[in-house]
Amino acid sequence: MRYPRIRHFNEHGGLRASDAVILCFYLRHPNERFAPAVVRALELLRERIRPYSFERYVGEGQTEPLEESSWKRLLQETLAPGPEEAVFLVLEGKTDGADDLHLDYRGLDIVPLPWPDRKHDVSVLYIRLPTEYLEERGPAHVQTLALELAAELPFNSGYVDFALCTKPWYFSEVLPLIHPRFPGVHLASKSAVLRMDTWVDGVHWMNFLGQPVLGQLGGVAALREALSLPGITLQEMSGDRVLITLGERPETGDLQAGQTLPRHRALARLLEPYLHRWPASDFRVATEQLRRWERRFLD
Repeated sequence: MRYPRIRHFNEHGGLRASDAVILCFYLRHPNERFAPAVVRALELLRERIRPYSFERYVGEGQTEPLEESSWKRLLQETLAPGPEEAVFLVLEGKTDGADDLHLDYRGLDIVPLPWPDRKHDVSVLYIRLPTEYLEERGPAHVQTLALELAAELPFNSGYVDFALCTKPWYFSEVLPLIHPRFPGVHLASKSAVLRMDTWVDGVHWMNFLGQPVLGQLGGVAALREALSLPGITLQEMSGDRVLITLGERPETGDLQAGQTLPRHRALARLLEPYLHRWPASDFRVATEQLRRWERRFLD
């Protein structure tokens, strides 16, 4: 199993965008409500990905080596911050490159935040794994890992997918690397995006749905009736949540090989009213090209 190597470099040879695997969960709750669950998820992740390891953490404006003592301290700070205090935790592999291991946890102090320009922010657990991890361990391992993490978290939505990762203001620059040939490759930020509210962040290989969207869709029974294509599986989870999986592995949808991704299109039609769009006010990101990309499974 091999995935395309999709890389983009700046004029100085620095890596600006790279393929990777993303596991991401959005939680419209303050950190204090689920901090112990996040700690359990982080401990589980650290154990499952060995021999891959987080080697650096970012704090107070600088990057420092991640040792056993600092790991325990970071977990304690995540578990027990001060009253009404937000949590910001960034862990990295050997580098800060878009092709390396990365974890970004943003636990908000209150949800929703009181400022109008941040009213859609939610808590986020964002994990980026190198593509080699998927190729070495296989999709079944990644699926099991994602389910174990999801079981700990009171998510509203989440996903797992093969992606092209970069900073959002480079989306338009790197989009030609995947558009229109690879519609199944998710165009993703290289770090957590908080402005998700209860929207759904696109259509993916693994799609985690909770409330309110699952209820608005009529629940699991309605989903089973609407998503009847072979290869689409639904797995009910505790807490009135569900996992929708499209096939056995992430698919790039290589149009040159005739891969039209009918399962993605079926789910996109169902989720259309609830899909996240980059706001029109964000001129760094929301170009007409990106708008066409966001609708690639609908038009």
